[in-house]
Amino acid sequence: MKKKNILLIFLVAGFLLAFTMPGHAADTKKNQQKINKIADLQEDGPIVENDFKWHKIGRLWTRVTNFGKAGDDAYQNRSPSCDYPGGSGNSYLYRGSVWIGAKVDGVVHVTMPEDLEWTPIDYVHIDSLNSQKADQETWTKYYDVKSPLATGHFPLGIEVTERTYAWGDALRGDFIIYEFTIKNVGIDTDNDGYPDTPRDLEEFYFTYRLDGDISKKPEWPTESVFTNQDDHAGVNSSWGILDLFPGWREAAQGVLTDENADSTLMFMWDGDNPTVPADNGEEDDTGNPAVDGKLQSPGFLGFKILKTYPPEFKPSSFHTNHIYNDPNTDLEAYERMMKPKTFEADGPSGVLVHPQTGKPFPNDYRAIITLGPLDTLAYGDSVVVTAAMGVGSDPDSGGVYSLMKLVRIMEIAQYMVDIDYDPNRIKVAPAPANFEVKEKYDDAGRTIGLRILWDKASEDSINYPDFYGYQIYKRIKGQREFEEWTQIAEYLKDGNWPPPTSPESDDFYELVDTDRIINGFEYEYRIQTLSDNPIFGLITKEASTKIVPGNKVADDLSRVKVVPNPYIGSAIWNNPQPSEDFPWEHRLQFINLPADATVKIYTLDLDFVAEVKAGQTAQKIEGGIPVSGAQSVAEWDLVTRNFQEAAPGVYIYVVESPSAGKKTGKFVIIR
Repeated sequence: MKKKNILLIFLVAGFLLAFTMPGHAADTKKNQQKINKIADLQEDGPIVENDFKWHKIGRLWTRVTNFGKAGDDAYQNRSPSCDYPGGSGNSYLYRGSVWIGAKVDGVVHVTMPEDLEWTPIDYVHIDSLNSQKADQETWTKYYDVKSPLATGHFPLGIEVTERTYAWGDALRGDFIIYEFTIKNVGIDTDNDGYPDTPRDLEEFYFTYRLDGDISKKPEWPTESVFTNQDDHAGVNSSWGILDLFPGWREAAQGVLTDENADSTLMFMWDGDNPTVPADNGEEDDTGNPAVDGKLQSPGFLGFKILKTYPPEFKPSSFHTNHIYNDPNTDLEAYERMMKPKTFEADGPSGVLVHPQTGKPFPNDYRAIITLGPLDTLAYGDSVVVTAAMGVGSDPDSGGVYSLMKLVRIMEIAQYMVDIDYDPNRIKVAPAPANFEVKEKYDDAGRTIGLRILWDKASEDSINYPDFYGYQIYKRIKGQREFEEWTQIAEYLKDGNWPPPTSPESDDFYELVDTDRIINGFEYEYRIQTLSDNPIFGLITKEASTKIVPGNKVADDLSRVKVVPNPYIGSAIWNNPQPSEDFPWEHRLQFINLPADATVKIYTLDLDFVAEVKAGQTAQKIEGGIPVSGAQSVAEWDLVTRNFQEAAPGVYIYVVESPSAGKKTGKFVIIR
């Protein structure tokens, strides 16, 4: 057998082994070293300690650092790391990384934060009051002139000034814009930490490495078959990706077109691990369906190049690699991750496919986009790269529908950069200033729905000529640690206009929501004004409010009821996935209680089972202390006084109220 055939066999075998071995998110090099006290490693110079700040104002929450990394790659006690929706704890990013590559005297050198080669020279500053460009802005600096924690690093003499811009409104809350100014400041020859000697750099590259791990809820392990080992990665060099997944091409017609296939956007998303079924029993676990079928990882994480200086410094390649072929040397990083190549060399739009089946194969991937080369970055010169990181999510469908949303929000990010963040160029109607929710009662004082009321000020045609209508969203807090919004109404100028006017005032609209309103649950509503501006489409500004409904406190026991009765374990208001924040799983309610009522629960043999009081909810906080709820409701989590689950069967309840007397009844538990 010829030597080249033997070599080919080993290469193919290695490729297949990489697909079949379990992956993990941690890099194989030194990135897990603790680097908190870097300033203690040198006496002089500009080096400061590692620092962090957090964007927590929009729907995308993340951590900003001063050492070339985005997000939080901690294994424990992780802070927001492209968490979407913000506050959910559901992370879409393990780590984002800034790489710089160049040649010095014909030899390749690369600076990477995974090898601790970026060093902070300024703290992370954050401003939410004085920024002229965004609702919140950060800035910091780091360099590779001196890297005390790196081993054998060859400094390029680069200083990076990093700025980020974030917004809290519906228009711009799904992305964060990053601006990197990369300057050749020269090298340090006297080892004092300050650059002092000019040196030009040849064949200069900027690379961004995205290690997504789509996605990771707080209760999930960092490394597992449903967090980091089942992802896909791609790029919008063309939309050949649409032909790899059934139904994607048809769904994306007219949205993902040649016009937005420009090789500037790379993305990652959760795929189907063929060895793992979904929590709901389905064979395909794409998007991580929960027990109830709701997608837990529906979104696409994206990173898009928006602007460069000089303008010819453009994306030149996209690479996908995985944990088992991370580069181990500067030359490997340069040759395999940065050197220009055809954008689709790994498959349609960069998606890796199995060499035998030709189908997309999930793994622990990294998506890597490179700009350059610039022939020479002379001493004192700079390049500027402006990019956006964001998450597009269709929580109901996921897949290509989330990809289309990602492309849409990146169009908004592009527009913000194109207008230089000028707020006067955004003439969208504000959300209603007066927006509230009230309970709606029947003649007997029972809550039968919630009234959503809002004013008409957004319809000022002189100041907001693009006003087009409203969308109203709802979510129920408490079923899980975080719930996504569901649209319940839409009113458009060329459709079902106008919304119903409130019977109390002609200056207000009113929508009555009667769908599954349960006493004691927290309901949150959001109203969003719409625009027919071609740039913004139907995405503009919003307001939100919330309410915990409960019947009027009773003055007698005639209307006391058990809800539901019979109790069924699969009830929609249960919590199928208990967590530390929401440890309860089941709950039923005793409603229409006086505020001073106590409910005692017994078996048919009159064995005492449990006791709850009016205003008590099943949702507990630290130490098991009940959280105050609606005064007319008492909730039971179906846990006995002996801390055991209540068995199926018939139970007796006794309501005792000093003001209203005593009442006895029965209810049934069906598991």
